[in-house]
Amino acid sequence: MIKADAPLWIGIIIGAIIGGFAELWGIANPETLIRLARWKDRLFIGCIAIGSAVGAIVLYGLYASGVDMHFGPKPVYIVGIIIGGLLFGTGMAISGYVPGSEWMALGEGRRDVLYAIPGGILGAATWTLLYQTSWGQWLVHTLNFGDLILTGSIKHIHPTETFIVSLLYAAVLLLIAYFLPRYQGGRKSCLRQSMSKTVDDVDREYKADTLAYLSEGGMEVNTGSWNKEIVEQDVPNSNFYSPVMLFVGAVIGITVVLGIFLHQIFGESTTFSWLAGQLLLPHYAYSHIVFTKIGWEPLSDIGTFFGAFISAVFVSRRFNAFRPVIPPSWRNRFGHNPLTRAVGAFGGSFLVLFGARMADGCASGHILSGGVQMAISAWIFTIAVLISMLITAKWVYGNSSEKVHAEEVVSDQRSAVQ
Repeated sequence: MIKADAPLWIGIIIGAIIGGFAELWGIANPETLIRLARWKDRLFIGCIAIGSAVGAIVLYGLYASGVDMHFGPKPVYIVGIIIGGLLFGTGMAISGYVPGSEWMALGEGRRDVLYAIPGGILGAATWTLLYQTSWGQWLVHTLNFGDLILTGSIKHIHPTETFIVSLLYAAVLLLIAYFLPRYQGGRKSCLRQSMSKTVDDVDREYKADTLAYLSEGGMEVNTGSWNKEIVEQDVPNSNFYSPVMLFVGAVIGITVVLGIFLHQIFGESTTFSWLAGQLLLPHYAYSHIVFTKIGWEPLSDIGTFFGAFISAVFVSRRFNAFRPVIPPSWRNRFGHNPLTRAVGAFGGSFLVLFGARMADGCASGHILSGGVQMAISAWIFTIAVLISMLITAKWVYGNSSEKVHAEEVVSDQRSAVQ
C-alpha cells in the first residue's frame, strides 16, 4: 500500500487551511454557533455535512485503491460520550465557542475568547482530575465497544464494502445539506438557494443581519485595495448562498483526509489537556496519557490560529483588534456588560472542554474527523450535542431577538407609542 508519515510540523499547514476557510464561514464569531444552538442559522450543519460527505468518499475510495491511512475514530464508550456531548452542547450554546473556533477567534482578535481559553484549560484540567477517580474510569469503560465505523471495527476494514457504504453515507449527508433550510422560517438551504436566482423576504432579511453581525468590530475596506471585490462581494456571498460553499466544504473534507493520510486525524481539544497537564497537573495519569499520545495537535492549533488571522486581516477584514464586541444574541438577552459576557465565555468554555475531554473529542475530532471516517462515536456525540444545545439555548436566550439592531427597533417602537 502507499504509505506516508509526515513530520509533525505539517500539522501547521493542515490547521491553517481549515482555520482560514472556517473563518470565512464565520465560525470564529461566537454568534454563529449561538444562532445554531438557537436553531436560527444552520450554516454549520450544512458545512459539516458537505465536508463529511466528500471526505468519506475520498478517504475510503483512496483506501480501497491501496492508499494506507492513519485512521483514528474515537472509541465508542456510550455513557462517557453521551454525558460529554451533553456538557459540550450546553457550553457551546452559552459561550458560542468550540475548541477549534477559540483559536480562530483568537486569530480574529475577539476579546471574549481571552476568557474562553482559560476556561477551556480549566475544564480540561477538571477532566484530568476526574479521570483518576472510580467515576472517571466508569465513564470511559462502561459500554465500551471499541473503535467502530459503520461497517464494523476500524481494525478490520473491508475496503470495497466500506467504499460502497461511504457512497450511500455521502448521499444522505448531501440530501441533508440540500433540503435543510439555512435560516429559521426560510424555505431553501444554502445549496438549493445557490442554484436559484430568487431570494424570499425571510432569507433577504437574515442575509443582511448575518453580514451585519459578522462585520461588527471589523476593519474598514480600502476602496482602492486589491481585495475590495473579495471582501464586499465574494466573502459575503460565500457565507450566504454560493456554489463557493460547496467548494469550500469539499476542500475542508479533503484536507481532513490529507491529514489522515499524512499523519493523523484533525482534532483540537487535546491541546487543552496537553496545556492543562504541562501547566497544572504534570504528574496525573491522564496527563501522562496525553503526553504519550500527543501528535501534531498543538501545531495544528497554531496553524488554525494563523490561518484565521491571515483570513481575518487580508481577506474577510473581520479582525476585531480585541475591541469589546458582544454577540447580539447575548447582549439582547443580558445587556452590554463586558463582565457578564466574560463569565459566560469562561463558564461555557469550561463545560465545552470538560465535555470534550470526557468524550475524547470535540467538533473537530468527533464531528468533523469522525464524520469523515463514518465513526459511530461521532454520531452518538453529535446527537447528544444537538439535544443539549437546543435545550440550553431555549433556556438561556428565551425569546430575545438575535438581530444586530434589535435594540434600535425596540427604541423606535417605544418612541412611536409615546
